[in-house]
Amino acid sequence: MNEYVSFDHLEELQASGIKISNVTYKDIHGTSATQVAVKFDCSKKHPCTGIRMEDVKLTYRNRLAYASCRNVDGTASGTSVQPQSCL
Repeated sequence: MNEYVSFDHLEELQASGIKISNVTYKDIHGTSATQVAVKFDCSKKHPCTGIRMEDVKLTYRNRLAYASCRNVDGTASGTSVQPQSCL
């Protein structure tokens, strides 16, 4: 899962006004292709809000994966949320 929006010019991203909100990731289980399995990378001007992770379990090469969050607000719940949430 990658909430990263990429543009050729950073100025376009800052001026774009893109805002991601009220997104739920639910019952996701599997293997990540990278060690950082969950990455929320949102802009400082328009942070991601209302992000929810429910019963998510991802591994990387049969080990725990990692999560990375920047400028995001949300919650993690359920019987299992792995990697450990940074929300």
